[in-house]
Amino acid sequence: MDQLKWFLSHTYNWICGLLVAYVGYFSPIIGVINVMMAAIVIDLIVGVIAARCRGDGIKSKKLWRTGYKFFFALMIVHMMYAMDKEMGMVEMHRVIAWLITGFEMWSILESCASISDHRVFRIIKKLMADKIKDKTGIDINTKQDE
Repeated sequence: MDQLKWFLSHTYNWICGLLVAYVGYFSPIIGVINVMMAAIVIDLIVGVIAARCRGDGIKSKKLWRTGYKFFFALMIVHMMYAMDKEMGMVEMHRVIAWLITGFEMWSILESCASISDHRVFRIIKKLMADKIKDKTGIDINTKQDE
């Protein structure tokens, strides 16, 4: 019984140590992570409100997809940060987080325009689309084959 108690105590300490090491390693990008995660959560909330305004039901499957998106975005940015830090890249984690947050902002603007039917959101979407087209040459309003 003492051996089991010792094992469980040391396993708990080991797991806590790993968790602290993980958090410490990724603490320099906490601001990037917070902005990206906030955008995902705000998109979820505004999307639910927009669905209710349209009279659509809220589906568990779509909510789970947000959970997956949250986890995968976090995982990808963490991996890109680790690659940047250990392999000397050019802060690719910030580019990836910027892209994810940009898509979330686009979705939030679409939902806000749908909910309020106010032209300011359509104007902001047009400004964003124009800026993206100027910088990248990609028209995000047209569907492109992958």
